[in-house]
Amino acid sequence: MPHPAEKIRLLHFADVHLGVETHGKFNPETGLNTRLEDFKNSLDQGISLALEADIDLAIFAGDAYKARDPSQTHQKLFAASLRRLTDAGVPVVMLVGNHDIPNTRGRAHALEIYDVLGGAGVQILSRPELIPIQTRRGEVLVGGMPYLPRARVLTQDETKNKTVEEIAQLIRDKYIEYIASLAHQAAEHPEHIALLTAHFTVADARVGVQGVLLNAAEPQVPVSALALPQFDYVALGHIHKRQDCNSRRQPPVVYCGSIDRLDFGEKDENKGIVLADISKQNAEFRYVDVDVRTFLEIAIDATDADEPTEKILAELAKRPLKDAVVKLSYKVPREKAPLVREEELRKALSEAHSVVAISRDLPGQTLTTRAEGLTEQLTPEQALTLYLDTRRPDLAPLREDFMAAARRLMDDLRQEALA
Repeated sequence: MPHPAEKIRLLHFADVHLGVETHGKFNPETGLNTRLEDFKNSLDQGISLALEADIDLAIFAGDAYKARDPSQTHQKLFAASLRRLTDAGVPVVMLVGNHDIPNTRGRAHALEIYDVLGGAGVQILSRPELIPIQTRRGEVLVGGMPYLPRARVLTQDETKNKTVEEIAQLIRDKYIEYIASLAHQAAEHPEHIALLTAHFTVADARVGVQGVLLNAAEPQVPVSALALPQFDYVALGHIHKRQDCNSRRQPPVVYCGSIDRLDFGEKDENKGIVLADISKQNAEFRYVDVDVRTFLEIAIDATDADEPTEKILAELAKRPLKDAVVKLSYKVPREKAPLVREEELRKALSEAHSVVAISRDLPGQTLTTRAEGLTEQLTPEQALTLYLDTRRPDLAPLREDFMAAARRLMDDLRQEALA
């Protein structure tokens, strides 16, 4: 029988969303979108930091790709990053998140290729189960609670005549039931370190870029269902804002956050990984930042300037524009609007990586220059993101609420197709 590990160092990462290209541009040297390269670089930074920290185990808590049907290029890039871990002798456990589930019943999920290849040091958790993982320090137990699509866990009879809120409650109860079963299984091996990884929303979690969860269809699992004494650490994915939902009590119930900034709603958030030192009944963890591209939102009030162009240019000169994703808005009186020489503003912004929009705020009216890339080729989520960023700055206070509700509505519509 393998001996149980007394202590391990864990890499916990999630929500890589490889394939995000919003606010990027074509790189002629590589043939790839620059934002795709950003996310790959952030992932590789995190893995490098983890390897330097001499980790024993890696848990990926779901959402490898932006699309449920990733391209071969995206799969190759992600696999290359994982191989750095397995080549170093670090076992990897991967949990299936909502973005890893196909839109059509019967199709393979986005992580299934690793199961098919087999034996490469990668274990996939696509259903609730507790599995032993052999690390160089000994054996640990890892329980997986993947994202549960409604059509996969509830019958039509169970959902018949139910409200959206009632269906969400049924799914929440399924999560609680499965997690309790995993805890019961872990209790049968009290000498083992037991970890839980899950992908869903914890009630009262701070959701950051995803806004206040207005969608009643989103099941919210109480932290009490996760913070069980049978588990020594809980590694979460799905929410992009890093946090410990158990308020630094044992066991930590931790969202590691997304690996890179998806849009301007995350412009002020640090991104990276979590490293945790775990023994029985005790876990200490820390957030480790990676360097990510700057998202710079600039608002300049040139109302009182005799020469508004000069005032705006002077303010831009103070900002770290180089290689940043920039959104500029400036305020001028209506009568001075013709004095603003936008071609000079664009020249001043030329060292930015990309300019999402230049918005002109006049009394009673906001005019926005259409952003490059707002085309029919965008996904609905990408199009809505650009629309709100570029055409409706007046909705900025509610922007993330709109995006959160839209993302979940689109997920619900996809899941309806599976019913």
